[in-house]
Amino acid sequence: MKQRIFVVIRTFIPIFLLAGCAHLWGTADNPRVNIASLTPKDMKLFEQIFIMELRVMNPGDKELVISGLSFNLEVNGQSFARGVSNESFTVGPFTSHVVQVEAVTTLASLLGQIVQAQKGEFSGFTYHLKGYFHSDSPAVRIPFDETGEFKRSP
Repeated sequence: MKQRIFVVIRTFIPIFLLAGCAHLWGTADNPRVNIASLTPKDMKLFEQIFIMELRVMNPGDKELVISGLSFNLEVNGQSFARGVSNESFTVGPFTSHVVQVEAVTTLASLLGQIVQAQKGEFSGFTYHLKGYFHSDSPAVRIPFDETGEFKRSP
């Protein structure tokens, strides 16, 4: 009898814990992220640093408390830059917040983009921004995965 109770407890406790965590974050949509701007900050021979402004939009009805983020940025299908930020901020329900982060690229990544642009008529570029928002709990990461396109004006 005791063994059955132990099996039942061992089976259902993880289910209840997972259900509790799911309720904590609800079924809200993941935040959306757009690149608002990208400005050169420091250009060295082997490393370039850009200041990137990200607009974080919360489509859900619960506030998001963010304690940091990490990301990778691809441009035209090639790895371009990555970055991290420990800036804490809160995005209220149905609002947005702009956060500045440093995006670091290497000479090889930058040259790859220049070579690709020279191969054809440059009319713009596509990007893929993928990463995680971190909360105060080390076990909770909120993913984001966005694509976009910038076109050169005629």
